[in-house]
Amino acid sequence: MACCRIPRLHSKIVAALIAIGSAGTLSAETVANPPFEIGENQGVFLIVTDIHFDPFTTPSLVPELDRSPATDWPHIFAQGSGQKFQGYGSDAGYPLTHSALRAAAKTGIAFDYVLYTGDYLSHGFGRNYRRHAGPGAKGLDSFSIKTARFVSKALESHFPHVPIFGALGNTDAVCGDYMIAPGSDFTAGLKRQWQGLSGQPGAFENFDAGGYYKVAHPTVPSHDIIVLNDIFWSIKYDDRCEPKGGNPGRTMMSWLERELMQAHASGRNAQIIMHVPPGINAYSTSDQGGKCPDRITPYWKEEYSNGFIALMQKYPDVVKFTFSGHTHMDSFVILRDKDNQPAIAAHISPSVSPVFGNNPAFTAYLYDRKDGTILDAATWYLTNLAATQAGKAANWALEYSFAAAFAVPDMTAGSLMKTAQKIKSDDAAKSLFTRYYAVSAGTTNPIDISNFRAFSCAQTAVTKQAYADCYCTED
Repeated sequence: MACCRIPRLHSKIVAALIAIGSAGTLSAETVANPPFEIGENQGVFLIVTDIHFDPFTTPSLVPELDRSPATDWPHIFAQGSGQKFQGYGSDAGYPLTHSALRAAAKTGIAFDYVLYTGDYLSHGFGRNYRRHAGPGAKGLDSFSIKTARFVSKALESHFPHVPIFGALGNTDAVCGDYMIAPGSDFTAGLKRQWQGLSGQPGAFENFDAGGYYKVAHPTVPSHDIIVLNDIFWSIKYDDRCEPKGGNPGRTMMSWLERELMQAHASGRNAQIIMHVPPGINAYSTSDQGGKCPDRITPYWKEEYSNGFIALMQKYPDVVKFTFSGHTHMDSFVILRDKDNQPAIAAHISPSVSPVFGNNPAFTAYLYDRKDGTILDAATWYLTNLAATQAGKAANWALEYSFAAAFAVPDMTAGSLMKTAQKIKSDDAAKSLFTRYYAVSAGTTNPIDISNFRAFSCAQTAVTKQAYADCYCTED
């Protein structure tokens, strides 16, 4: 049973999005039939992530965007080259963003809720604003907030009356990449909108302080969704824009512990949503020089990685699934319990932005409405990104269903462990994982025979020591 009613979107932006959606380059062809059978007491939710919305693709439009309300933006983007898709190596402008959301809405699935796991703003956002805003600029703070709110409004327009839960990413900060400040104007500027999108406005009492919150699951009884701002835990986090000092990462860890303790005491379960996944950054580890284990690069600082794992092991009955983005790729990580058995399935969803060479994508998850178990996942992708730059219509198609591709009954930690072992030992499974990792991107795929081990070990080894035991044995 849904917990709340979601308000209607501003009618002006809905009309604008529909009108612009009929334009040639924004049309989308998708698979209209669901890739899996949705049984009794089952539902589907959608993950869209890492759009990295770029409002600077047509620099001459930026001053008008800056002084106009977000409801006018679709009409502004329709001017001139604002219709052009951006290609590999670029973030998502308006045409790609709208095309992706329109394609997701045309899958034929009635989604129970939508998750956005971070990175609303494009890379280099502040630099590009200062370069293109021109005389009379309204200010980076207001433009950043307006852009992030525009992305959320676009989600709402395509999925009206559906709860939407967002997490902050590393680019979602006025100060700069990985520099989100606790108690910032940016989080304050998003709070009211996110409260409305969630349908649970009373759940955001901690949002101003750090961008994290907890909501009741929209459909699963005795289940919560905990949304973290784990940029505070990143090895790249820089708090130079926090004038009050303190340690926001520790503050959030303490908050998380209290939430897990309360959930355990009351017999509730929770899914955790965050931007940066737990574990090891396989790409950075394999890409940089140096000897093993010195080149191993974790996503989080050791204090927070160890603390998170300890909490998951302390309350093993509470969390079974986490969801994140950040890498722009399609993968997973398995967290183990105190007995070294698979305990938590950490799913990593691919991005809409093609800046790192992946094809734009979004993912639908089939789940059990009785207990929240993830049963399957299906990914759709843009098959012809290069052709769209020449004015061809965007073609979105189903890429694969996880359960069918890897022959598993569900996407629990146990099934993911079997899949990871198969990927290590079976050439066919290895080929599938490699292809799907960058969303069938072919020549721009970061995985090859020379570095496959780095990515394979990252699926099952979360701590630096465990990863070294897996990865460094042949170094």
